[in-house]
Amino acid sequence: MNSSFIERAFYELAEISPAVRARINEFSSHVLRTRGGRIGSGMGGLLEALWGYNTNLELNERHHANYEIAWFPGHHFHDFALLEKDSDWDPVTKRGELFRIEVKSMNFGADESKAHFDVLHSELDDYDGLLLLVWDWALVDHKRHYPRIRDSFFSLAHPIAQLRDSLHDARNGSFVDRERCPDQCHPSLCAHHGEPLNENGKRERLSGPESCRPSSKVSYAANFGGLVRMLKTRGAEAKRVFRQIRHESDVADQYIEFIHRNFPDEERNHYSKPEWQSVALKLGIDPDHKELTDLHEEIRSNPGYLEILKELQ
Repeated sequence: MNSSFIERAFYELAEISPAVRARINEFSSHVLRTRGGRIGSGMGGLLEALWGYNTNLELNERHHANYEIAWFPGHHFHDFALLEKDSDWDPVTKRGELFRIEVKSMNFGADESKAHFDVLHSELDDYDGLLLLVWDWALVDHKRHYPRIRDSFFSLAHPIAQLRDSLHDARNGSFVDRERCPDQCHPSLCAHHGEPLNENGKRERLSGPESCRPSSKVSYAANFGGLVRMLKTRGAEAKRVFRQIRHESDVADQYIEFIHRNFPDEERNHYSKPEWQSVALKLGIDPDHKELTDLHEEIRSNPGYLEILKELQ
């Protein structure tokens, strides 16, 4: 299929993403009103489904758009595919597909540990996309709430997988090499090539080597690819890799900015207090006698702080 056609379709989908988010929020505020709002409600899954439905509505109203969203019928690494409109779709051979989309939702007030982007780099095609929805319970009136998408991110999945994998390496994680598989598979038959292992050599996905199970109680560690957790940088090498990739990849930079915008504690913790003090001085802010949390909040109120922050090595 013509790559320029696929590229145009991808960026049109990215362009309409804010309009789709507005559609969902309008619907939710009228139909999904509730008294109270439990974090572990399964509402994130409903919002993901509404994205597919409302994206097709938006595409249908753009008469030049010759494509549509399709849902995978069973469990799959990806949630949706963008198809040529009315094409004969075959999910096995990918006939009729332009690209696939992984959708993840995160409640703004919840622990994000269950939200993982753990698709292997080798399982992604060039234009496969990653969509992130950050949502919370917003007041409709004085008593009722609705699930509101606060922010969303849609971009190519490949660069984010590369960022994730590079930081996994920098934290002393590794990936299975078919030539040295812990299960001693024959290289030509090894199904574990590329599977992530943590710094203790334990598998991070269920499909990893059987000999690398963490314990008899847990089948796999499941830390790999946490949407927020994968950006954590405990050591100097991880910080160096993080900053280098942020400089080199626009998509990685946009992803980091999205996560830090919605989870500011992650941004504050990545940089040291002397680094925040140096940023403050460049913005004309007196950093003396201020708690780091307060200093960070004041810095973030200045729209120019990100460019200064990105200059730090």
